[in-house]
Amino acid sequence: MPIHIIPITRRRFLRVSASGAVVAITAPAVRSASDEEFSVDPHRFVFLSDTHIMADPTAEARGINMASHLRKVVSEIVVQASRAAGVIINGDLATDGSPPTLGAYRYLGQILDPLSKQGMPIHFTMGNCDRRVLFKEALTEMLPDTPPIAGRFVNIIETERANFFILDSLLNTEKTVTEGSLGMKQIEWLQRAIDQHSNKPGIVICHHNINLPTNLGGTQVSGLRDGAALLDVLRSRNCVKAFVFGHTHEWRNWEVDGIHFINLPTTAYIFSPDEPCGWVNVRLEKQGMSLMLKSLDKAHPKHGKNLTLFWRK
Repeated sequence: MPIHIIPITRRRFLRVSASGAVVAITAPAVRSASDEEFSVDPHRFVFLSDTHIMADPTAEARGINMASHLRKVVSEIVVQASRAAGVIINGDLATDGSPPTLGAYRYLGQILDPLSKQGMPIHFTMGNCDRRVLFKEALTEMLPDTPPIAGRFVNIIETERANFFILDSLLNTEKTVTEGSLGMKQIEWLQRAIDQHSNKPGIVICHHNINLPTNLGGTQVSGLRDGAALLDVLRSRNCVKAFVFGHTHEWRNWEVDGIHFINLPTTAYIFSPDEPCGWVNVRLEKQGMSLMLKSLDKAHPKHGKNLTLFWRK
């Protein structure tokens, strides 16, 4: 079950396999009336994560007004010289401080509306602070008749240079718990989906981190309970080139067996004073991917720094 907002002028039909095993949506390629004002770069995408929006526009957490931060991010995205082919928001869309409400997701949609008006598709994942039922009621415009994974929001975004595999790691739908889980059915779906789309580099996107031991570059905890099973899938399929996640409110990257692990920054509040708040400008290259951090604090030492990643052979 994909979750995304696609402007009416750019909607695409979902392609579902006969078995319902794989759902894919193709990144927009046709022109709309607004294309005369904004040139679309089919290889450019925007990544952001952990927006933590509440229904109350004045609500704060850790001294930060999350809505104000996200509005700033949106305003920066819409004035870029070329329009991104898509925006991916990687979970914790709402916050558990309210707790999450229908109003929070509706307000999120309002904040993101300038992106939709520019014709940019917006794709989402579920984080541990989210509620699927509320999100679906407030924001989802397109759903397949037969979701590939019952009760989970998964998606494949096909682009010219890579395929994005969007996962759903929300574990508890009744209350907020920090850990996440994919479940065996979703992991099996991912295996099939990657195998059926192995003609291009694969980028797997999930809200939760994989709890990696220090010898594999990580000391993070409170991530995926079944992260080891996911890592087996990623390592055993050479077409998988990167794993993108949020959850920890950090901007980091490292490699495991040539797979790039990319930890997205939050747009909301930070846990460490040295971390940036902001978004990531992404461009898919023929042999890799370039990422540039756009910090809301323009004086942050990592702001504007370009990171170039090359795909494993």
